[in-house]
Amino acid sequence: MQTPTPTPLPRYQLSPWAKWFAKDRRFHAFVLEPETLVLIDEHQKQLNLQILNLQPGIGIDPGWFWDTLLFTLNDGQALRFGGVNKEQSALLQVSIKRYVNQRIQRFYQQLVPALIQASQEARLLLSNKKYIRRSIAEQWIGNHLWLAAGLKRTDCLQRLPAELHQDYLAIRPLLDDAHQQVANLNQTFIARQAQHFKDFFDQVETNPLTEAQRNACIIDEQHNLVLAGAGTGKTSTMIGRAGYLINAGLAKPEQILMLAYARKAAQEMEERIQSKLGIQNLTVKTFHGLGLDIISQVEGIRPAIDKMAEDDTLRAAFVDSQIQSLLEDERYRSRLLTYFLRFAYPYKSQFNFKSLGAYNAYILENDIRTLQGELVKSYEECEIANFLYRQGIAYQYEANYQVNTSGPDYRVYQPDFFLPAYGIYIEHFAVNELNQTPPFINQENYLAGMTWKRALHEKYQTPLIETYSYLKQQGRLTEVLSEKLQAAGVQFQPLPQNELLSQLNQLGRVSEFSKLMAQILSLFKAAYLSIKQLVEKAEKHEDQERMRAAAHLFEPIYQAYQQQLRDNATIDFDDMIGRAIEYVESGRFKSPYQYVLVDEFQDISASRARLLKALMAQQPEASLFSVGDDWQSIYRFTGSDVALTKDFQTHFGDTATSVLDQTFRFNNKIGEVASRFVIQNPSQIDKQIRSLRLVEQAAVSLIKTDQDLTGIQAALDAIAGKAKPSASVLLLARFNFKRPDVAALKRRYPQLSLQFMTVHASKGKEADYVVVFGLEKGDTAFRRKEPLIPCWSCCCLKPRPLHTPKSVACSTWH
Repeated sequence: MQTPTPTPLPRYQLSPWAKWFAKDRRFHAFVLEPETLVLIDEHQKQLNLQILNLQPGIGIDPGWFWDTLLFTLNDGQALRFGGVNKEQSALLQVSIKRYVNQRIQRFYQQLVPALIQASQEARLLLSNKKYIRRSIAEQWIGNHLWLAAGLKRTDCLQRLPAELHQDYLAIRPLLDDAHQQVANLNQTFIARQAQHFKDFFDQVETNPLTEAQRNACIIDEQHNLVLAGAGTGKTSTMIGRAGYLINAGLAKPEQILMLAYARKAAQEMEERIQSKLGIQNLTVKTFHGLGLDIISQVEGIRPAIDKMAEDDTLRAAFVDSQIQSLLEDERYRSRLLTYFLRFAYPYKSQFNFKSLGAYNAYILENDIRTLQGELVKSYEECEIANFLYRQGIAYQYEANYQVNTSGPDYRVYQPDFFLPAYGIYIEHFAVNELNQTPPFINQENYLAGMTWKRALHEKYQTPLIETYSYLKQQGRLTEVLSEKLQAAGVQFQPLPQNELLSQLNQLGRVSEFSKLMAQILSLFKAAYLSIKQLVEKAEKHEDQERMRAAAHLFEPIYQAYQQQLRDNATIDFDDMIGRAIEYVESGRFKSPYQYVLVDEFQDISASRARLLKALMAQQPEASLFSVGDDWQSIYRFTGSDVALTKDFQTHFGDTATSVLDQTFRFNNKIGEVASRFVIQNPSQIDKQIRSLRLVEQAAVSLIKTDQDLTGIQAALDAIAGKAKPSASVLLLARFNFKRPDVAALKRRYPQLSLQFMTVHASKGKEADYVVVFGLEKGDTAFRRKEPLIPCWSCCCLKPRPLHTPKSVACSTWH
């Protein structure tokens, strides 16, 4: 039997005359769809009316030339659709009315069983015995939202059996504003639980938990992020959360997994769990410890840890030996030389920087030097210098021009490069094809400087070769320079590869490259990537040529390292995470954990986050509880990614975020200084930290000296004069070799409890007084570099005399 073709639903569009002259011509067309009447105005903007929101009676208001259809909504609002052809208006009225009545009748036929089911599910949802997770609420809303329009009809109660009136009244508010209703119910639940477990929260730690800590422990979204500032009680909240889950009957101890970043932190947490909660069988691990357990359970044996995993020096030596061996291969040697000549520094076009400060930071951070060891002012200058050196062309960088152009207010003109054997000068200009400068450069002054330089060379008949930034962006900088040099009669005598390598070794570049590859090896494995994925990432990078070159140089080193592990039948720490991910994602390991609690979440890496997701995926009702502070993220060098904290919900899904903002560690004056410093970084989450201890006097002092010991003693003299007996003092520096003679200082200040630590090792520690030293410039301090005074008319950073006006072009004082 052939299925009958469904009757098309009515639609109508006004004629051109009606659009201009009809009464009530607000809408120019309508379309009746299965669930909606769509009214369309002259700008094609749509007004969607639910069929169930319409009264069944469709009226007609007759006119001289056109009729108007009248639509009445359940709330009494009337909408007029004018300009309808008089011969069609009655037919449209009948067909629309028939369809609306059929749809309403069909809704009421389906309503009773649907309302009973929705009500039963809502009773469980609204029982207030559990925290209502967003995913559960969304599922209920998604299943039953179609009822909303029908339940709002004024005749709904009259059409329902009396025994369903209570069900109607129960779910109607939930459908009207479900998210707010759920939020209200959750707030009620949190308050009741906080009161019920008041004694527990008062006694679980030495000090009673704060209201914010208690709320964070009770909230039970599928993904929970607790942003906890320094000294706000992160570990106490972790202990409170675990104890609450058990005492509230939400989990058994063996269903809870607590993860810490460092072994010492995990041990401390386990001790506190046992002493505070009296629980023995709750799992507390580091990520590496968890990974090792998963591997051991799946493979049946506990794998051996390679010595290189525990000795960075040994790993670096292995990488260095592999590079020295690879240099015997002509192809690898050629690639390495190309890397040093073209890609040793990350290239970013000046035109990508919006401010001079951002460009300065890029230049200072990379310390760009040529193959001759000169510090240059831009990446493009470095590429030119290296090209000249590679071709055996002697040059001088920023040599004084042969004619002295200096005066009372200006310095001598120094062109970028001078070729003494030919008397040729080279100037590299930061302009694009349209002769425009980067956004942070005064274009008028810069172009005036270019004109001045050209005129100067023409006046004194000195040969000038010009290159431009746009040539680098086109990938033709050295190609065009080569053509211009050859046209000027410059002879090329390319240096042999061995000589170049010898120079690179003398400058320590190969050794630096070995260290870089060792660091990349660690970060690469921490990210749990494949070489194929690395190359794919390189292709998408803004500096893709450099990234691709580095990937090709890195691949044989990585392969050799992995082969070494296989030969020794060992794994490293990154394999503990990577192999565990494979076993969990494949289902070879079955997770027993319903609740996963993570401390110091800001230090998590992409691979650790992937392991968490894999564990969560095995338990549909699993909950992730992450405590961290993006302000304290200090392990980027080991692969941690603070973006996983900052964009937590994007990475994990529906999230309840709690904030612990009251610190017990430091007073308000220290907090003000620290907060002001941290929020200078736009990548940090902006938050306010409140101190329990309020003081009026300054709590941060600065001692200026070029001798660490002098500064330390001055600080300790001041502390000893006002501190209580046995006051704790923490001496902090960036590196261990900065350690002072602590024993001698203890003899000199017996009334103080002195201890030295590196800044990284001191994370989470407390003391009455803290002395930070080694704040000088340089790589062995806190990397505080003084910015150069830049030229405002170009991208260079040649020192400007302090009295020189900003409007003066650099060409007059270079």
